[in-house]
Amino acid sequence: MSDQHERFWEILEHMQVCMVTTEDGGLLRSRPMAPFIDTGEKTIQFVTDSDSAKIYEMNADANIALSFVDSNKMLFASVSGRGVVSRDRALIRELWGPYCDVFFTGGAEHADVAVIRVVPAQAEYWDNDKNKIAMAAELTRAYFTEAGPDLGENAKLDL
Repeated sequence: MSDQHERFWEILEHMQVCMVTTEDGGLLRSRPMAPFIDTGEKTIQFVTDSDSAKIYEMNADANIALSFVDSNKMLFASVSGRGVVSRDRALIRELWGPYCDVFFTGGAEHADVAVIRVVPAQAEYWDNDKNKIAMAAELTRAYFTEAGPDLGENAKLDL
């Protein structure tokens, strides 16, 4: 695995929320969800209501896009892949935690939930080592010079 691939998974590992985008009747629809990042398996999973619109939309078109943002660290990532739905109770138990207790009733054994598993096909990330003040200074410098801003490393990856 390349250094860029490793850095991509390191960035995702600490993301607590992402926007999950599916297609809904020819239009794109996004909603925030809590990802379960499995860096070993190179997958991203979500627990959701088993009758949610996401499930129906994925049955019609399994393509899915994920957008991650950590504005405090100025880290960004985008993932394109295909989603697969699982109702495997062992997997639900594995992913279950306090977050799930807040959103779903019945616990890991009885909640009416499913797992969306995304296997990324392509990804892109923006890795910035500047804090917000340094970023503002960089943008100001670029504004007053002919050089564009240095916004950090950007990599597009085939996964």
